[in-house]
Amino acid sequence: MNLTQILINSLVRASELGLIAMGVTLVFSLLRFANFAHGELALIGAYLAYALSAAGLDLWLAIPLGAVATGFIAVAIDKALFARVRTAPGLVLLVASMGLSLFLKNVVGAIWGTKSYSFEGSLARSFSFAGGFVTSTQVIILVVSVIAMLCFHLLLSHTRLGRAMRALADDSELARARGIRVEAIISKVWFIVGSYAALGGALIGLETVISLELGYSVILPAFAAAVLGGIGSVHGAMLGALIIGLAENIVLAIDWSFLPATSGPLYIDTGYKLAVAFLVMVAVLILRPRGLFQGTSGD
Repeated sequence: MNLTQILINSLVRASELGLIAMGVTLVFSLLRFANFAHGELALIGAYLAYALSAAGLDLWLAIPLGAVATGFIAVAIDKALFARVRTAPGLVLLVASMGLSLFLKNVVGAIWGTKSYSFEGSLARSFSFAGGFVTSTQVIILVVSVIAMLCFHLLLSHTRLGRAMRALADDSELARARGIRVEAIISKVWFIVGSYAALGGALIGLETVISLELGYSVILPAFAAAVLGGIGSVHGAMLGALIIGLAENIVLAIDWSFLPATSGPLYIDTGYKLAVAFLVMVAVLILRPRGLFQGTSGD
């Protein structure tokens, strides 16, 4: 695999992960807990987009509608579960999110079954570019992700809601004292992160397939990207997603036959991508716990 192909694959991977990692880091910065059910929001969004598309809706309408629906589901989940334990220790919230993850995965399995699905009529023309190959689907994923991330940046930096979100992340008690409606802001945040996670899940399904393992396969790399960028930093999460994407694809592209006791070419199987993300996350936690953008330590 040449350098151009590694860069293309890494950018596509970063585009998908970034949409999910932003939600992970935003929830942590506002509510101070690691939401392990965030991957299942991506799973739900992918399945809803598939269901709407299979029902005859245009694919490029089905994906945003699925994302919006998932945003409302995320708000409902917060009202039903997380709002009731908002002031509990972080460990309680962590365990609650893990239980929620298992519950949502099984609900999706009960509705759609355990087989994998793929979007019908998705674009897959291949183009040669600087010695590498890129598909029209990948180009669309890149464009959609860049637009979504730009919109998120503008929301966070140039709107009243964005200012309120940043104030809440800095000091929730002070934000409440200044008249910010904290619960209303939290609901809007859940809608945003749920929609973005769903969009990321649908884009992953657009390039590959949709299966019940989608949430599990994406949550660890998303957390790794958030930790690497500095958990609590949305812009750091974007950069972290790019670095994780590069690390995964470089490790898979290297011929490891130079190692002792090897004979012939030796390449790491794609199934070990999760291990790469895990190793990066562990290294960051050991060497630079606050990440590249000096995010919160969480304590």
